[in-house]
Amino acid sequence: MTRGEFRRRIARPARELLVAPLALDALSAALAKRIGFSAVYLGGGGLGFARATSEALLTTTEVAEATRAMTERVDIAVVVDGTNGFGDAIHTARAVRMIEQAGAAAIEIEDQLAPKRAHHHKGHDHIVLLDEMVGKIEAAVEARVDPDFTIIARCNAIGHDGLDDALERCEAYAAAGADMLLLYPREPAHFEALASRTSLPLVVMLPTRRSVAELLAGGFTLGVDPFSATVRSFAAIKAGYDALAAGDLHQDWDEALAQLEAIGETIDLERLYRIEARTTERDYYEDDGA
Repeated sequence: MTRGEFRRRIARPARELLVAPLALDALSAALAKRIGFSAVYLGGGGLGFARATSEALLTTTEVAEATRAMTERVDIAVVVDGTNGFGDAIHTARAVRMIEQAGAAAIEIEDQLAPKRAHHHKGHDHIVLLDEMVGKIEAAVEARVDPDFTIIARCNAIGHDGLDDALERCEAYAAAGADMLLLYPREPAHFEALASRTSLPLVVMLPTRRSVAELLAGGFTLGVDPFSATVRSFAAIKAGYDALAAGDLHQDWDEALAQLEAIGETIDLERLYRIEARTTERDYYEDDGA
């Protein structure tokens, strides 16, 4: 999906919710595409956990490299959590350039304190002043090269200073040039107030109790899932390690080989085999009668 196609898919009003599951590497992005998703979400929390640390310690380079690893191999829209822009306005501008150059379709920038603190994992957000966040958004818009590269302004103010402050911030972020808004509505009245206050397309964090029809009616056009893949893969790997540690050495190799074959199909190993068949491994294929 090109950036232009992504922009058209998330425009209001939308007929369907574009769902972007968490993907932290090219294999998971390729699997998401094979299943039928046309976008994935590179979440900061998930990437921090994958590196056995906190999102607060991620660098711009690490996030850009993770983005490029996916976009180089998979034709899919990557929505990148750009955390708080990795600093003030000039750091945000650099982050936008790097992540756009890495091939992302969109970057999400939040109004949290920089440097970010690990304590946000406890649900305790430190919100920056409105003017500071507006400056970051303006710098982000100015820094991008492709006008279809989407700037998502994320506002954490509902749980910090209440709905009225969050709505005021959203209006200011939209005026600064943000293309989409991401908030954390906590009750039906929040969804309704947000939908009536802005004409920008909205992002919802998944899972949510709202139906797809309700979300679309409220202007939500993109759903990002920041943790499901991490939670499920952690549980599956842990179960395998627990079995091995308990002395279960009788893995079903037929099943393992079948999964390895599925992985090869997902990442299109056959493409590499075809190149080798006509170059470095040509003698092997000729001897084999292929």
